[in-house]
Amino acid sequence: MGTFGPDLSHLMSRATLGSGMIPNTVENLRAWVKDPQAIKHGNLMPNMQLNSRELDEVVTYLASLK
Repeated sequence: MGTFGPDLSHLMSRATLGSGMIPNTVENLRAWVKDPQAIKHGNLMPNMQLNSRELDEVVTYLASLK
């Protein structure tokens, strides 16, 4: 387990994202990574300002964490 951020192992086996704010789907994961504050205001996840290619790559990786 990391000390900097959340434990993302088995991310896609969870029912929700953002501490229960939204259902855990690939579409919602993409929205969450793109702009976390739009989903849950005040959360500690930074907006990384990813371009479309980077966002696709991150979401593809995260979606593989089953």
